[in-house]
Amino acid sequence: MVASTNRINDQFRHAMENPGELVKEHPLPSMLLMFGVGIGVGVVLSQTLCSSLAEMAMPEPTMTDKVRRQVYDALSNVISPSMLKQLQSYTS
Repeated sequence: MVASTNRINDQFRHAMENPGELVKEHPLPSMLLMFGVGIGVGVVLSQTLCSSLAEMAMPEPTMTDKVRRQVYDALSNVISPSMLKQLQSYTS
């Protein structure tokens, strides 16, 4: 077990010292690894960009929301605050 661990450590050290040689020995896995890294970086960047753009774009209220707001404003002048609170709990 210790001998295999030492061998793996030696192989890893050799690969880190000469990455060009490793790529020449294993071109397809190296290409697939870089492709996966590129896809991962692209996903992270697009998520970051899209979330910041989504925060900037405020959704426009629907017609139902506008009418609900108008009715609520009109009723707020007529009925008591406790009844208004109860009405809010029904509509939310």
